[in-house]
Amino acid sequence: MLQDFLGHFTYAAVFGLLVAGGIGVPVPEELVQLTSGYLARRGILSFLPTVIVAWAGIVVGDFLLFRLGRSHGPRILDSRHVARVLTPRRRAFVERHFTSHSILTIVVARHASGLRLPVFALAGASGVRSATFLLADGLSALASVPLVVGAGWYFAGHIQELKQRVRWVEVGLVLTVAAGAGIWVLLARRRERKRAGKG
Repeated sequence: MLQDFLGHFTYAAVFGLLVAGGIGVPVPEELVQLTSGYLARRGILSFLPTVIVAWAGIVVGDFLLFRLGRSHGPRILDSRHVARVLTPRRRAFVERHFTSHSILTIVVARHASGLRLPVFALAGASGVRSATFLLADGLSALASVPLVVGAGWYFAGHIQELKQRVRWVEVGLVLTVAAGAGIWVLLARRRERKRAGKG
């Protein structure tokens, strides 16, 4: 059904589905990208425009969620679904990281499907700047979209197998970013201690 829908409405369908997924509609984001890559391999879509449209759909959907968090933060954050994931302790933890590491926090959340919606809504409610959010989210999506669409193009015909493999790739990407963030924080704290010692 997804393949037929994307094949009929092409780029508009890719963009619309990914925007819908960005604001919380249960759309399988990875599967949309994989299927788009598969259709590009078949010649129904073109590869580069597909990557651009998929990237734009993801970033626009995420930014709409961010803006909803800015204007309707308490209502979204107090909803049952969000409150179950974003407990008071987790919320305080994320808010602290928005203060000092907002870009890294957004990058990690982009690839953590269970945290993306509440963290992005919290980013809006916490006053993260729109430019900061767009920079972090855009760069994060730029790292993953060509990979996922390209996987659909390269392994055309094995979409269901790829969906599972791409999930592991995204987990690896999150762990890599998290490890880099941890090292960066440790180095920053070491520099602060050295300055304090000199002072």
